[in-house]
Amino acid sequence: MNKVIKTAVAAILALSVTIPAFAAPDDNNGNTGASYGRFTDIGEENFAWAKPYINEMAARGLISGYEDGTFRPDNDVTHLEALSLFARAMGSNNSSNADVLEIAHEKYDSMIGGYGLTWGTDEIVYLMYKGALKRSDLDTYLRDNIKDEPMQRYEAAIIITKAMGGENDALADYGVVLNYDDARDVPSNAIQYVSYATENRIMEGMGDGTFSPLTAVKRSQMAVMLSRTVEQTDYSFSYVKLSGVNTSSKTITVKDSSGREIDYPYTDGTVMRSMGDEVQPSNLTVNVDAVITLSGKNLVSVDSVYAQPDETVQGRYVSYSTISGKSSIKVIPYGETTAQSYECASNLNVMYEGSPATIRSFSKDDIVTLDIVNGKVRTITAETKTTTISGAIVEKMNVDEQITITISHGKDEYNGKTYPVSDNVTVKKNDAPCELNEIYKGDKVSLTLEYGTITKIIATSSKKVVEGTIQGLTISTTPTMDVKVKGNVSTYEIPADVEITINGETGSLYDFRVGDTVKLTLESDAITRIVASSTQDSAASLSGVVTAINASYGVISIQAAGEEKSEQVMCKDDTATFISADGKSKRIKDIKVGSTVDVRGSVSNGVFIGKLVIIVAE
Repeated sequence: MNKVIKTAVAAILALSVTIPAFAAPDDNNGNTGASYGRFTDIGEENFAWAKPYINEMAARGLISGYEDGTFRPDNDVTHLEALSLFARAMGSNNSSNADVLEIAHEKYDSMIGGYGLTWGTDEIVYLMYKGALKRSDLDTYLRDNIKDEPMQRYEAAIIITKAMGGENDALADYGVVLNYDDARDVPSNAIQYVSYATENRIMEGMGDGTFSPLTAVKRSQMAVMLSRTVEQTDYSFSYVKLSGVNTSSKTITVKDSSGREIDYPYTDGTVMRSMGDEVQPSNLTVNVDAVITLSGKNLVSVDSVYAQPDETVQGRYVSYSTISGKSSIKVIPYGETTAQSYECASNLNVMYEGSPATIRSFSKDDIVTLDIVNGKVRTITAETKTTTISGAIVEKMNVDEQITITISHGKDEYNGKTYPVSDNVTVKKNDAPCELNEIYKGDKVSLTLEYGTITKIIATSSKKVVEGTIQGLTISTTPTMDVKVKGNVSTYEIPADVEITINGETGSLYDFRVGDTVKLTLESDAITRIVASSTQDSAASLSGVVTAINASYGVISIQAAGEEKSEQVMCKDDTATFISADGKSKRIKDIKVGSTVDVRGSVSNGVFIGKLVIIVAE
């Protein structure tokens, strides 16, 4: 992401004290210009009603006074100022939303570029990101000099309703009747918003029975509205790791900065976003950084702010430096001898030995994993040069030029990671020394790594026997067999030293066909022995056009090319496999008269029993 240069409002104040001050606090006590509680012009009786609200909002850093010590409560609030204030009430200046703000700039900077904003860009893009402002609203509030003109009270009602997330509820209330003497003066497009802001006690009438919708909002009034909005929304924000989404129980699971897992229920009204785009809960990517927004204890939104890395680099840590405000880390990548320098993102996330840390925690030659997004290091996961990973499950062993093992694990820093295996690795399995090729998928392992390379493996496995029918067979560097057992199809790896017996004789993988019945001895998720009663001696095949079909009885009549009569084939859904020519799963009901099929099976007592039916053409 390109970091956006943000213009501080305080800089605007330095140019002219006539512009209202809405900067965040500057000093250690949370005060800007005039200290809150000591504004020189809010002690008058006319503004006693607003004084506590002004002081509270100043204390929170959401609103501030002028450099001359005044607050000027009777001054008008411009459109841009009002929008900025409500953006802050929604969390635009909360540190947890730094990544959200960056994504908002990337999505909406081009839209606001033509409005001549010299400040307030953070707040405007944030409101657009949150859905409180639409593109059409930009002309309404920011076009030409409008941004510097006073915001009218009916406009404030619209923004308040959106900031509170109440727009859908407001617009759903079609029978609104405003109890104000000047209700007719409220623009028709604002009636439901004024009603919402009034019913939620954010705005009130002017004391004379009117709402005065076209009157400019004063700074004193804005402080009151802002305070009430903040109190009712009660927004809080947390930067977390999104670790799970359960759509059945409507729950998301996150890990906070201490690694503690927390479950939050969500509703249909909870907004889910991934990199700024709204998504369904089932489409949220887990094990990525996210920002959650709560209103009290209710989950308002989940914003995934970290995409899958463009590149991942693993290697040995060398050094870290910061030059001219840019930080970088030097790493010797695996398989290389020269250190490479990688620039770090400003919102760098660092984990060391499974806990949040800083790079100062690293020692030379520590093993680091860099996740790189848009050319910058976004996350660094580090561990000591000698590490033991317990409780891992073997997911895959790659036996190409460099042997590697991929594992699954309950901890994110290990889960899905692939590690190279040393040529001198020592291996024990079930308390006995063994060869590396005896480590199978599904084995539970404890791995000792030095400089990120596996030097020791201690494995345990379980054995069982299953019976089923072959649904598929892949012969490759790591062969696999798909077997249907009790209606479920599972895929098992086949080691090179697998023992194969077919009809009492030694066989090979090339002797099997789809539909063969097999008895498998499994060790973890690998087949160590196959015993089969092959249908090889009675194998049969038939290709032709379907002339009749009875799906209820599982009978297909097929006329082969050049034949006058059709031949019947028995093939029910629960005993045969039906696929299309491109390998997609089908059922007998998908076959139509006139379809061209290729059937593989066997002949038993003169009956053709189909075990694999390929629909060549429909």
